[in-house]
Amino acid sequence: MPVNQWDRLAVALSNSPNEPWLPSILARNSHTAYLRRYGSPQTPAAFREVVPTVCYEDLLPWLERIRHGEADVLFAGRPVAYELTGGSTGGAKLIPYSAEGLGDFQRAVLPWLVRTIKAHGITGRAYIAVSPATRQPEHIGGVPIGLPDGAYLGAAAAAALAGVSAVPFDVAAIPDVSHWRSETLRHLATAADLELISVWSPTFLLRLLDDVPDPASLWPRLKVLSCWASGTSGPFAAALAARLPQAHLQPKGLLSTECVVTVPDAADRPVLTSHGFFEFEREGRLQLADELSHGSLYEVVVTTASGLYRYRTGDLVRCGGFSRSGAPVLEFTGRGAFCSDLVGEKLVEPFVAQCLEDVQGFRFLAPEPEGRGYLLATEAGASVNVEQIERRLCGNPQYAYARKLGQLSPLRQFKVENLFDRYVQTQLAQGVRLGAVKPVALRNEHTWTERLGNP
Repeated sequence: MPVNQWDRLAVALSNSPNEPWLPSILARNSHTAYLRRYGSPQTPAAFREVVPTVCYEDLLPWLERIRHGEADVLFAGRPVAYELTGGSTGGAKLIPYSAEGLGDFQRAVLPWLVRTIKAHGITGRAYIAVSPATRQPEHIGGVPIGLPDGAYLGAAAAAALAGVSAVPFDVAAIPDVSHWRSETLRHLATAADLELISVWSPTFLLRLLDDVPDPASLWPRLKVLSCWASGTSGPFAAALAARLPQAHLQPKGLLSTECVVTVPDAADRPVLTSHGFFEFEREGRLQLADELSHGSLYEVVVTTASGLYRYRTGDLVRCGGFSRSGAPVLEFTGRGAFCSDLVGEKLVEPFVAQCLEDVQGFRFLAPEPEGRGYLLATEAGASVNVEQIERRLCGNPQYAYARKLGQLSPLRQFKVENLFDRYVQTQLAQGVRLGAVKPVALRNEHTWTERLGNP
């Protein structure tokens, strides 16, 4: 593909506002119903003093007002789009976007993409993950629920990417997953000049590569492979890198439906973006970015231009130091929201992921239907030392105590044919995009035997 196609992407970069981020957002949204409730604070100090931290459920009354057409509720005006994302308890969450919120997403992500293209001398085509349209088109007051993958980067950037995409963006309109997969593979099979692959979850691409006999030979010019590579995605990213050894594996930053937290810097380190206001909770204390300690673990609390004020994302990050500009380097370790507490054991995903690190393939821990213990769901052919994993789980004193008292029954393996594919189907049914389905180490629902078939 002509080099000038990629040059067009740089033109799409928008200038970042010069004024400090939080004061400008507070001024823009001071008349909204939510901020008026707290006296419309105008300074960061006042904002942190009077506006509480919240989770999604706390915002439901306000989101319902937006859903019913009311303007100026969480942010100025009305949403320009909505998106669905999975909740930690299995239900779907509806997230509205303001125009300014989408602009922040673009200002955070586009510079990374342009920098990657220049740093690796990319001139050929790219595969930017295009998920199938697995849910029926929906609108709220004429505003779409869900945006095409390229739309998050803005019209100019999407047009530039369409010119270099190995898979046409209209493949995303195919609702049948099997048909979508065959069309995606058909286009990729003819893309000998493929140089960049950017997907969210590495499991998404691994499943596609199962139907590609020799991807290393098919794409000899592949230079960069960008995907999630932290937390529970780590083993799958390593497997992907082994199947595409000609490419440089670039770990993606921490991006979610709600916000962008980190993006890779020039050294591929996940650095906190400046397009948002971030606080970090550790042991009940909320700290700002410049107050973080190297090596410590924090839960992310974010304020976005789309009206999420002091919002607990559930993401846990570990501070790995600071960049030259003073921004913290934050490695994603897991979801704090994925916590299971049947009898006081309080298992959290990062700990469970460590306990399962030797288990090959997709696997996760979930409560028994009656809540008397835990199941380890694995692929049917997986060989697992259940007793060893149980001993690791007993590294949590509360879990060990509950097992000793008989409050929890022994861990047992739950073997499932095509576990990952069946897990994906449950996520698609909740409105999660195929390309955004994340591997997990822990689920807290009691319904997984019913969803996957009784053991």
